[in-house]
Amino acid sequence: MKVDRLNDNWNKVSTKKELVESLKKYRGILNNQMIDYLNSLIELDFSVIKEYIKEEDRKSLAELEIYKKIAIYNIYNRALNLFNKNNIEHNFLGNDDGFDSLSISVPLNDHKEVKVFDFDYKDFYSKSWSKIPDEFITMVIGNISLYQTLESKELREAELNRVINKLDKLYDASNPYPSSFGIAGGPNSQWNYRHAQEIAKYEDMFIKLDSKNKLNDMEQKEIEITNQINNLFLDDYGLTNSSFVEEASVNSFFKNEKSVLKKTLTKRQANLTIKNNIKYI
Repeated sequence: MKVDRLNDNWNKVSTKKELVESLKKYRGILNNQMIDYLNSLIELDFSVIKEYIKEEDRKSLAELEIYKKIAIYNIYNRALNLFNKNNIEHNFLGNDDGFDSLSISVPLNDHKEVKVFDFDYKDFYSKSWSKIPDEFITMVIGNISLYQTLESKELREAELNRVINKLDKLYDASNPYPSSFGIAGGPNSQWNYRHAQEIAKYEDMFIKLDSKNKLNDMEQKEIEITNQINNLFLDDYGLTNSSFVEEASVNSFFKNEKSVLKKTLTKRQANLTIKNNIKYI
């Protein structure tokens, strides 16, 4: 569904014509090699993420607004071209729907689809609520999220053990609040309600994990299609699985509360973050 905008000044991806005209202003500032590189990005000859230039040159370019606009144009349009070129059926939400982002999913059947790509290039600091001056231009390009589904019996077993340990703790837990007779909705009853909800959630997780012997057709299709598309993006970006690292979680205190069936790997470039989100089944 297209989102109505109050004005037409929202952060749309620039057109090829706009970028070509804007780049002409930089011919006296940038050398011919950099101009040719930026023109190639506009022509979508290769991905801006590929290391065609030195890292120090990339960092210098990242200080220019024209580079940010070209990079966003390149990432946005090469993503769509990847699906069209490989004849992969897909659905997407982007500029035509009123969003300053691009989200792509592929159908698994008539009723279910799986997300495979996200590109969020919205400015991270909204001038509508922050104290950032109107003339300030952030050089952040944005965040790319890739999605991949894999099978792992070992991690399923580890997740089952985690759920069992969590249930043991929940069963042994005692309400820390004194009972308030005749008073509804107090801390005691609220704790009982949340505790019962938590037990029900983990018991449901236990049943699903404990009864899973093999993958169904839908899960096998999800693994196949997400890995195909993930490999296409990594190849397009000039990356491999070893390009990503698993960063330490800020909330390490809650590490045992997190499912081991989900993992996020990260690759950082100048003003751009690429995340590979892996789900194990």
